[in-house]
Amino acid sequence: MIAPDFLLRRLAQSQRGVSAVEFALILPIFVGLMGAGIEISSLMIANMKVQRLATMTADMVAQSGSSESRISEAQIYDILSAMDLAAQPLDIRGHGRVIISAVMGEDTRNGGEANVNRIKWQRFDGSYTAASSVIGCWSSSDTTNVIGRQLRLGEPLFHAQVSYVYQPIFNRAFVKWFNVPETITRTATYRGRGAIYRPPLDVENYPPKQNCNTATGL
Repeated sequence: MIAPDFLLRRLAQSQRGVSAVEFALILPIFVGLMGAGIEISSLMIANMKVQRLATMTADMVAQSGSSESRISEAQIYDILSAMDLAAQPLDIRGHGRVIISAVMGEDTRNGGEANVNRIKWQRFDGSYTAASSVIGCWSSSDTTNVIGRQLRLGEPLFHAQVSYVYQPIFNRAFVKWFNVPETITRTATYRGRGAIYRPPLDVENYPPKQNCNTATGL
């Protein structure tokens, strides 16, 4: 019969299983760091995509928003629908908000020079109605001071804002761990290609998405 004290001494001297124990201790940390790295990379890609969407939207609206051809409500619907494809795999319509604004310099003092930046029209789409409009909501105030400069009299400017609530791959805790905003908001501004401001052309069956408080803008 083997004495108990001999077994204890042998167990204390044994090195078998040390690697397995060390691996078991390190594995959660390794998995956590790897998951956090993947999550942050995904968040960075989402940031870049949201910026591209804002730039694309402002550019497309500016191309005909102040020209002789005159942008129509149907075209605005098409631009918003195109974002569904351009945004993939992000669900901008389900977890985000798109705000398109037309702004023009106006003279309210009859002095011959513009003194206010007037919001001429806005269009909204997306379920994230809690997104704060950077430029403001025209139903509350039709003037804005966030353009960065006073537009010249009659100068049209088109501003696009895209906000998106990031949907994590693994867990929202990874995003909070790095203390980065979970809501991505990016904007882009383009001058109108033409010098003539014209409001969007009404089209039957395409009502203006001009309500800043609803998901569909209607």
